[in-house]
Amino acid sequence: MSKQQDIFTAIMKNLQEKNSDKDVNEEEEKNYGEEYIAQLKSVCQNFLKKESLEIGQIVKWKENLKNRKLPHKNQPGIVIALLDKPVISTDDESGSPYFLETLDIIIGIVEDGTFLTFYYDSRRFEPY
Repeated sequence: MSKQQDIFTAIMKNLQEKNSDKDVNEEEEKNYGEEYIAQLKSVCQNFLKKESLEIGQIVKWKENLKNRKLPHKNQPGIVIALLDKPVISTDDESGSPYFLETLDIIIGIVEDGTFLTFYYDSRRFEPY
């Protein structure tokens, strides 16, 4: 490797470390006020509130609990099955929002003219 390449590599490494430190520091310094705390409590209560969902029922995401691409916000889906034994997500990354997620409901939607079914956590849905 040439001296010029070594210098370039060192500069890039230094910049990456500074940007990484800056991102961490900005998050640590962010001030979360009462509005955030109130929203956090409200969303948690909504998540923990168990809805009585039934096969054939039309459902949608609860407010602030959409964690998948589909269905879209306010897009109706239909309950296909309620699982007696939930499937536990096998996502390997503990930092992922899907890590060990309890999937206990199958919901169907129509996307681009095709009927699709997906497994979800029923606590994220409410009647449409």
